[in-house]
Amino acid sequence: MNAELRARVLSAAAAEESPTRAQVTRRNMFLSMVAAASGFAAFVVFAVFMSEGEMVRLGGDVAVQQHVERSILLVLMTAGGALAVAAAALWLAVLRGQSMLGRPGRWLLLGCVLIPIGLFAWKVGWSFVFGDPMMAWPGRSGLRCLSVSLLVALGPLLSFVAMRRSVPLHPALNGAAMGVAAGACAWVATDLWCPVAYVPHLLLGHVLPLVILACLGALLGRAMLTLRRGLQPTITGRRRSGPVAGSSQ
Repeated sequence: MNAELRARVLSAAAAEESPTRAQVTRRNMFLSMVAAASGFAAFVVFAVFMSEGEMVRLGGDVAVQQHVERSILLVLMTAGGALAVAAAALWLAVLRGQSMLGRPGRWLLLGCVLIPIGLFAWKVGWSFVFGDPMMAWPGRSGLRCLSVSLLVALGPLLSFVAMRRSVPLHPALNGAAMGVAAGACAWVATDLWCPVAYVPHLLLGHVLPLVILACLGALLGRAMLTLRRGLQPTITGRRRSGPVAGSSQ
């Protein structure tokens, strides 16, 4: 850690009243419950209004007199794999790890890139094995899946940002990783509800929300996770008001 960054971290820590470990644990547990409850509630509301409360959809009518069903095994494989990827995304984005500086920037960047690719590849790979779900569904462009993904992910994303409060390094990149993690959680719900695996549909309705959420998370991270400016120590050890010369937002 260079001297300038150390000064910023120590100044930010001194400027804020430090909560106890128990307080942090209670706050994070509460925010975790808020994240889960808000995402689940959004999914239930969507299912009630869009599919008469049907939260797991195994199939539908592709065309007149043409009905396609997903097998239970396919649903278990695609949704189960998505759940594992979402857990990895949460570990990367929400937990800071052993360092007070959080995850390295290259880890966050790789996560933002590889998590959407992994989810897409897993969905397409298993759907290709079973065949039928990958056929074109003319009446399902993916806009409804885009809507439910953003709706389900919004509450968790805001909760994740509130958990971290501030990060010394890469606030925008941390926020982007949180957006991808929220989107990965929403992907699990969307995968349960949507029986379509047609590639253009997946790109619009399932992958694009992750990109949108990453961008939104980056904006939130830049605005809310950046260390607060306050009394910054100079190199000589004296304290002065204002930002350290040469420091970035």
